[in-house]
Amino acid sequence: MRRAAAAFVAAAALCTTSVRAACPFAEQPAKSVQVEAGTSNDTLTHGRGTWSESALDVVARNGNQNSLYARIADDTRFGSSDPSYEAGAYSALDKHLIADLTASFSPTHAFLPATTESGGLDWRSNAGYGYQVQLAQRNYAAQVASIQTLGADRYVGADRFALGVTLARLTGVPGTALSERASFARYLGCDSETFSISAGRDVELTGVGSALAVYRAYSYDANDIHWFTKRFALDAGAGWYVLLGAYNRFEVRVALRERL
Repeated sequence: MRRAAAAFVAAAALCTTSVRAACPFAEQPAKSVQVEAGTSNDTLTHGRGTWSESALDVVARNGNQNSLYARIADDTRFGSSDPSYEAGAYSALDKHLIADLTASFSPTHAFLPATTESGGLDWRSNAGYGYQVQLAQRNYAAQVASIQTLGADRYVGADRFALGVTLARLTGVPGTALSERASFARYLGCDSETFSISAGRDVELTGVGSALAVYRAYSYDANDIHWFTKRFALDAGAGWYVLLGAYNRFEVRVALRERL
């Protein structure tokens, strides 16, 4: 989800500059480096305990053309911890086309993928419409999840509407898991608000040492980035994730973002 959000930021930089300029704190300099340190905590139902994550993200942006990011995180789930390391690049190939590439790995991969590779394209039209395609592969210890996502969005003034369809295939499991996602974002002065819902079937690992499986899943998520000075912003959100036959999960996230 965080990689998708970063790609949306690249698209927004091309489409919503005049909107962000209304807030003296939110306007992005042509070149900037941002650091975000944050944490998330999840409470699981059915006696499955809690999850937590601590992460540090660094994003270097060169105008509206290119950006690089790196992420270090430590996740704790089901009584075990996995560190992970991720890096990515986003580039505007021309005024209509944005490309992204990302890769990550976890040296311990008790529950996270050992490696993940993904890449995508976002085509922007002059009328505010955009069309996305994203391909990803998550390599777990004993199984591989191949994921394809198709999306479309529309910017209307300060608002963004988006729809997406995800197809997931898991080695050793016949068929394709299909899920749909809808989101709405609003760029209001010093705040960037995002709301999303999803429904369908998804691939999930529900415990250390357990096999990946396909579950019917639903999610509801809200997030806000609020700039309160020219250097600092608060990034906060919450989500409710339903995994039928396994557990429900309630997540709270908070992070501090700084422009260096």
